[in-house]
Amino acid sequence: MTVLSLALALVCTADHPVPAWVPRGAQVGLLMATDASIVAPDVRLQWDFGIVEQPRNDLVLLAQLGTAIGAVLPPNMIAHYQHVAMIGLGYRSTYELFHWGFQFGLGPVWYRAAFTRGGVNPFESRVLGYAEGRLQVGLRLQKHLIVGLYFGYASPWTYSPNRYPGNTYVGGLNLGVFADWR
Repeated sequence: MTVLSLALALVCTADHPVPAWVPRGAQVGLLMATDASIVAPDVRLQWDFGIVEQPRNDLVLLAQLGTAIGAVLPPNMIAHYQHVAMIGLGYRSTYELFHWGFQFGLGPVWYRAAFTRGGVNPFESRVLGYAEGRLQVGLRLQKHLIVGLYFGYASPWTYSPNRYPGNTYVGGLNLGVFADWR
């Protein structure tokens, strides 16, 4: 959280546009399995590059890196992690104060699931294809700073709950806060 605060402070004082290697946004939220059996706080960094930029509307190519760690787990599970790298498209409409948009991304997710010792489920460490979509609404606080809320859904492309029960808990409902300083 300190790193996010420092980055926001530096970017708010910087002249726009920020260099391409600097993330253009960050998100902190929760991933929840659809049956609420797992809740995982997640953190993401986002880079975006304008495809079509207009005064109020932007179509962007985006890239995200993030991680989530299971905080609330099902009874037979002792650890669950998921790390994601995605590319996708996003649309943003920003007015004087109000901001809204949506984005969709695809990429790999690497998840690890550990279960109780002596149980029937072995340790899992797998890479799967992953898709995610989200809506966002927010407020423009400064010329180059937007803060808001997002809501979305994420899912791996394949499920094998009988053979790999840990992938049942990858993705799910995704909600949280975001900051965008492009």
